[in-house]
Amino acid sequence: MNATYLRLEILRIARSPQFAIFTIGMPLVMFLLFGGLFGDNVTPDGVKAGVVTMVNMAAYGAMTGALFTGARVATERTEGWQRQLRVTPMRAPGYLAVKVLSAMAVALPVILIIFAAGLIRGEHLTPAQWTAALVSLWAGALPFAVLGLLAGLHGKGDTVGAVTGALMLPLGMFGGLWMPLEMLPDWMGTVARFLPSYWLGTLGRAPLTHGSGTGIAVLVLAAWLVVPALVVLRRFRLDTAKL
Repeated sequence: MNATYLRLEILRIARSPQFAIFTIGMPLVMFLLFGGLFGDNVTPDGVKAGVVTMVNMAAYGAMTGALFTGARVATERTEGWQRQLRVTPMRAPGYLAVKVLSAMAVALPVILIIFAAGLIRGEHLTPAQWTAALVSLWAGALPFAVLGLLAGLHGKGDTVGAVTGALMLPLGMFGGLWMPLEMLPDWMGTVARFLPSYWLGTLGRAPLTHGSGTGIAVLVLAAWLVVPALVVLRRFRLDTAKL
């Protein structure tokens, strides 16, 4: 894997206006808005609504940052970058690894920014809870990095960004990250359990709720990681075989 290429990829993503608006700005504003409105309420788990909102918005931002990796992949496919890859020392596994690692690299500061905003607002967690929630959300974003690759390898450069952006609405709303599922119709709660965003939120909130739901969240997210990863590898091999 080429460390220079990885650094350039991270810088290119971080400088994108879409990254600043959708990955950082939107979840930060939503946290400040909903955290201010419902922050003092207490959830059935005995956790302040402001803390839950903070974790949910950090999950949403990390998910968004990881997914948007696909837009770069689609653009590079359209421009023939994979063709150029064949005449460079970099091999397919290294290329895919750079994409996944760059997605994870941009997801981490998003979580830190949302958590910093929560700290400034006065959200209280123990050091162990802050650390566990951070690690859980960051690790849980990995399937979304692979899903972003999957979208990029099947889409076109001028459309995959819009498609990925459109996915944010159902993943955030139906996944229970924007508002508690208890406030929504029962059928939405059923749909949520089929979405990886629901389990990412569950994993991030687990340190606040004494580990409730951690095991099944890990298993579901692992399935959302392994299956798309196999499809990504097959698709990339087929693409490069045609060049």
